[in-house]
Amino acid sequence: MATRLVSGNRMVAIEMQTWDGRQYTPDWSNDFFEVGNLKYNEDLDAYEVEDIDYCIDQANDWKDKEGDFYGEEDAEGVERSVDVDELDFPAMTKE
Repeated sequence: MATRLVSGNRMVAIEMQTWDGRQYTPDWSNDFFEVGNLKYNEDLDAYEVEDIDYCIDQANDWKDKEGDFYGEEDAEGVERSVDVDELDFPAMTKE
C-alpha cells in the first residue's frame, strides 16, 4: 500500500517496489520515508512532510540510482519501480 504524504494543501501517494523479472516486492515506501518519525494526520490519512517535491525527488533518485543512491547495485535483472500519484486534497470544513 502506497505511502500517503501531505504538505500544505498538496497530497501524494508514493509506492516503491522492485521487480525481479517474475514479481514485484511488497511496497516498502513506509520504511523509505521512515514514517514512524513523521506526524500522522488522521483526518487526511497521510503523513505530514515539509516538502513533497523533495520526497518525490528522493524516491526517483533511489529508482534511478542517482544522488544519495549513486552506485547502489541490485541483483541481476532486478528493476526499481516508483509510482507517484497526485491526490485530490479534500476540502476541510469546520463544524
